[in-house]
Amino acid sequence: MTATDKHAETANNAYRDGFSGLNNTEESFRNDGPMISVDQRKMNAVRAYFEWMPIRQVDMDDNLRIWRSFKMGKLMDFIVLDTRNYDRSITTLGWNNDYIDLLVDDASRTLMGSRQENWFYRQLSESAERGATWRVVGNQIIFSRIIEGFGINGDNWNGYTANRNRTLKHLYDNNIGNNVFLAGDSHQNWVSDLVWLGEKPYNNATGAGGLGVEFAGTAVSSTGNRKRLNGTDADARARIDQSPVLQWQDGYYRGYFVMSVGKDRIETQFFGSPSVASRNAYDLPLANFTVVAGDNRLSRPVAGGSVESGSLRGGEVEHTNLTLNTETGEWEFVTFDQMYLSTT
Repeated sequence: MTATDKHAETANNAYRDGFSGLNNTEESFRNDGPMISVDQRKMNAVRAYFEWMPIRQVDMDDNLRIWRSFKMGKLMDFIVLDTRNYDRSITTLGWNNDYIDLLVDDASRTLMGSRQENWFYRQLSESAERGATWRVVGNQIIFSRIIEGFGINGDNWNGYTANRNRTLKHLYDNNIGNNVFLAGDSHQNWVSDLVWLGEKPYNNATGAGGLGVEFAGTAVSSTGNRKRLNGTDADARARIDQSPVLQWQDGYYRGYFVMSVGKDRIETQFFGSPSVASRNAYDLPLANFTVVAGDNRLSRPVAGGSVESGSLRGGEVEHTNLTLNTETGEWEFVTFDQMYLSTT
C-alpha cells in the first residue's frame, strides 16, 4: 500500500501550482522546466507511478488521485492520504519561508483540497460507526505540533494549522479515538501522542487527553542529521523540551519501523542500521512502543523507559550497540566509524 512523497515522483516540495524548483510562471517554464509545465510534470510523474508501483488507479476520472482507504474487517481501516501533490496550498520553496510563516494560521490553507479533506472526515466517521477498532492514517508528513530550533517546519502539518485544527475538531467532536497517524519525509524518527494542544487538556506525563498516537519514520538509506551521535542526541533533547506532545525523537540512525496491529493493542518496533556507508546485514533495535486499544496514548512508561538513541521523555538513553546479524541470527556489539557515504 504505497503513497507518493515528493522527491522521486514529482519534485521537491510540491504544491498545487508548482515545486521548489519549478513555478507556474512563463519564466520558470522556459528556464527551469525547461519547456515542461507544472501540470504536465505532475501528470508524467503520476503516470509513471501508476505504471511502476503496485497501485491501481483509484478514480478513472481523476488521474492525480492516489488517496484511498482499505477496510480490514473490524480490526482497522487504513486511510491513505495525499498531502503532497493533489491540491495543497503553497508550501516552503526555499526562498519564501518568511511568507509562509505569515500564512500558517490562514483558515483557507489546505493540505488536501476540499474534496479529499471532506472524504477523509467521512472515512474517519464511517470507520468509527461500523465498529472498526483502529483508524490508521498513512500520510507523507508529520502531523504533530513539533517545535525545532528554527521554529516550525512550514512544509508539514505545522504550516497548515487550520487544516490540522479541522481534523482534530472532527475527531474530538465525534469522539473518534484509537487513531494512529503514520508519516515519513523528515529522514528522522518521531513518536508522539496525538493531541489538540491549546484546545483540549493534555498531560504529557500520563498521555491523558489524547486521541491516539503518531509514528513517523526515518529514511532507509538517505542522509539525515549529519552530526555525530552525541550531537544528534542533543538535538533530540532540545526538540523534546520544546514540544509537549513529542515523546521520542532520534535523528542519527537510518532504518524503518514495524507496526503489529491487534484487536487489543498495537506494538511498534523501530530499527536502525549502524551504517549505510557499506553493505551489511546488521539490524539495531532502537525503541519499542505499545498502544492499548481505548487508551488513546502511548503506554507508560513510554518505550518501557529506555531507548537506544535520541531522547526519550521521562526515560533513559542507553547506547548498547547490541545488534542483530540478520544473516547469522547472532547478536553482536557493532560499531562503525562512518554512517553515510560521502557526497562531497
